[in-house]
Amino acid sequence: MFRIVSFIGLLLFSLTAVSHSYSIDLTEKQADALGQLIWKNEGQQKLQHLTSWNRDEDFPSLGLGHFIWYPTEQKGPFKEQFPELLAFFEKNGVTLPQWLAETKLAPWKSREQFYQEFDQQQLSSLRTFLSQHIELQVKFIILRLEAAIPHIIHSSTTAQKKIVKEHIKRMTATPEGVFSMLDYVNFKGEGLSKKERYQGHGWGLKQVLLNMPVEYDNALYAFGMSADEVLTRRVKNAPKKEFRWLKGWRARVYGYQKIVVQ
Repeated sequence: MFRIVSFIGLLLFSLTAVSHSYSIDLTEKQADALGQLIWKNEGQQKLQHLTSWNRDEDFPSLGLGHFIWYPTEQKGPFKEQFPELLAFFEKNGVTLPQWLAETKLAPWKSREQFYQEFDQQQLSSLRTFLSQHIELQVKFIILRLEAAIPHIIHSSTTAQKKIVKEHIKRMTATPEGVFSMLDYVNFKGEGLSKKERYQGHGWGLKQVLLNMPVEYDNALYAFGMSADEVLTRRVKNAPKKEFRWLKGWRARVYGYQKIVVQ
């Protein structure tokens, strides 16, 4: 459960057994900083990047976290989150635009159509709507990590559990470490879905945690280095060319060690 606490600079974490919840408490200032970090990483903090469709992908990416929305009933291997975000909005009292509330699939059937209609009323109003609910999108991302951590631990072997718990403990010892985990799980997922595998290898948070070295002085650097190795493996194993993304991915994960949270 996400809760804003009143003490500036206070960041509390509680890692318990898988049967219990994992809770992250952030100050309002820290939550806002997280949102701006993710928006910078995903869309350069520009309004137009709240709706995008990458080349060679079969879906648009929408909102602060570039949440996927498939245009067909047949879903691809990547986790679809935009419909879940809309449900989260409604649960928190947000009234969706009528067309958005009534549409179950992304209404743009191709990237070409998407950008032909980019400046028309539907997509323009969607960007405005999403920009008005940044705070809820941040909460949505935090809830994803809170839900993911117990499942990552539970899905691990006995030996893996010890490794994962130790790295989580060290990463959550600082707000910068937590921000890095939050950004990565939003960026590349939990690493739990068997669909999100290339040649049997995943690239999510679980894989990054398991790949971290046993000993290190700088947790953020170790996390970024591990993420680089996991993402490089993904590119090598990918069924279609993904190399063009790797430079940006590396800049993102090595950028974690530059994060400063007030």
